[in-house]
Amino acid sequence: MGELPMVKVDKTTTFLLVIDLLVVIWAFNNCDKMSMTTVAVITLITICLLIKSIININNHCLTLTSSLLLYTIATQFGLFIPYFFFGRDVLENYNDYTLRFLDSSYLLKSVILGNIAVLIFDIARRIVWSRCNKERFVTYTEQSDNKQSDSISDNSCDLKLYFMGAFMLAVVILYFAYNILTGGMALFGTYESFMNSSAYNSSIYSYILILFYAGTIYLASSGKIKNHKLGWILWALLVCIFALNGNKGEFLYALLPVFGIKGLEGQKINIKIVLVGALLVFIVIPTITSLRGVGIVNNISNIELNYFDAFTEMGMQIRTSVYSMENLAIGRFDFLLGKSYWKPIVNIINPFSSGTATELIRKLYPGYGYTQVIESYINFGVCGTLAFYFIIGYMLGKFETTYKDKLSLAYYGTITCIFINASRNYFAFVPGQILIVTCIYLLTKYIKVRN
Repeated sequence: MGELPMVKVDKTTTFLLVIDLLVVIWAFNNCDKMSMTTVAVITLITICLLIKSIININNHCLTLTSSLLLYTIATQFGLFIPYFFFGRDVLENYNDYTLRFLDSSYLLKSVILGNIAVLIFDIARRIVWSRCNKERFVTYTEQSDNKQSDSISDNSCDLKLYFMGAFMLAVVILYFAYNILTGGMALFGTYESFMNSSAYNSSIYSYILILFYAGTIYLASSGKIKNHKLGWILWALLVCIFALNGNKGEFLYALLPVFGIKGLEGQKINIKIVLVGALLVFIVIPTITSLRGVGIVNNISNIELNYFDAFTEMGMQIRTSVYSMENLAIGRFDFLLGKSYWKPIVNIINPFSSGTATELIRKLYPGYGYTQVIESYINFGVCGTLAFYFIIGYMLGKFETTYKDKLSLAYYGTITCIFINASRNYFAFVPGQILIVTCIYLLTKYIKVRN
């Protein structure tokens, strides 16, 4: 394959990011001297620098790391920034008990910790891009001059990706169809009824979600929509099932890596992408949020949109950081010293091992989800957050700058999707999920298809 023109990583932006990181590390250790206004200003500067980095790092194209970075920004600051500007009026959908963390002395420290995470992540991926840009590959739409054998190889890869993507989505369809036909789940219901359904509470539901994520990404990597209509019809049916039962993250988690994959294939950020993103953030998510408690199908005329809903719901993850810091301070649990990272791996290797390092924390915050920003912190303090996000930024950056074909890019997309999901969940699920998508990748790689 040929090479893309080298994209220069702006050294000035990198320098400003490093300075900002040093400032927020200092601020983390001096939060007791800071006002909300000061922390908000620091955070807004961080967000502006990161948006500039996202736009420029790949010549105005999104990447896999950009999709993860954008989502992490939303989970860390999506509630705090609107709350700072507009107060509790933007949080009218939440009761006082849910919002009690806003009065905690650890709120500002949690926001600063989020600054540290996203800054070190971006710095790490910029290090990779600055070293690896000379090895970037041509986009798949620019390969008309390649040899015929390369074209045949690409066609074969497209067929493999389409076959596996459609197959995984078909399995998910059959899973929901079985639960609906046996009465364990409603076709159209409330979010609460879905949470109580046999489909959601099944021990295999987490694997079904992985198949949906991977199926979406493989399908999107296999070529144009018009060439694979059946697969996209399956995908649309599943999106309807999720959405009409009050679920958003289940299909949105997979869309972010798809945008990143298309960006790495050469699709620049344009008005279409901006409009699709705006539609999801300001219409689709608020609509589902507004009606998930009463059901969407029969109540669409009663919709009351709150355009901050998408941001505040994603940003609600900051409360787990606040509560975890509080409980660490009073000794309700101790630093985990890496256990939440190696214990899941031990559980995979040793079938007789059980339990997770975060079981106590999950009992303290039932149904809250979690975030890797605070989980890395409760392992090794702020050094843990710096190390975790540097490693993830560096490794994913390495993946996206050295992929060799569509199949490997789709594989890296599924891994990115796992970490996007982990932005609101515990790490305990990550090693097993990576093992599953690796098996899917290897199976796809070695199956034979006819052109």
